[in-house]
Amino acid sequence: MKKRMISLVCSLVLAFSLAVPAFAKEVKQTEVPVTLTVINAAQKISVTVPAALPVSVVEGTVVTATNAAITNNAETGSIHVVAVEVRPGALEIGNFGAFENRRNTIALSLNDCTTTQAGELPITKEAFPDIEAGKSLPIRYDAKVSAGNADKAVTAATVIFTIAAAG
Repeated sequence: MKKRMISLVCSLVLAFSLAVPAFAKEVKQTEVPVTLTVINAAQKISVTVPAALPVSVVEGTVVTATNAAITNNAETGSIHVVAVEVRPGALEIGNFGAFENRRNTIALSLNDCTTTQAGELPITKEAFPDIEAGKSLPIRYDAKVSAGNADKAVTAATVIFTIAAAG
């Protein structure tokens, strides 16, 4: 729509500039303004997301980090989390609300939005509100794990945050 409007304005300027009469013995000079319009349709996004969401099981108790956050590093403009996807890694993705103690399963809760299985997490605007320039959104997360005898670090699952400019 903006391109169509700019084309119309340029056409009108051109049409009016051609309507200047010229006579044989008379010299006429006309100044025609050139209007430059720059439209930046895309907002540049500068975001920091957690490099990891560590989960440890210490003597049967699940421990998670308390400093995870998504930070909008831009000087202007808000961003928002469009989608959160949870993919299985070494463990299957389980239902956080009805966790079964199946071996090799992990279930996650991110800002109170919980997994039911692998795939896109049903997120809400309250849990993932817009993040203003220079601000951060804390990621509060919890996990339920049934990993058997896993004694070394493994990538249990992968969380993918999709972020876009707000508005």
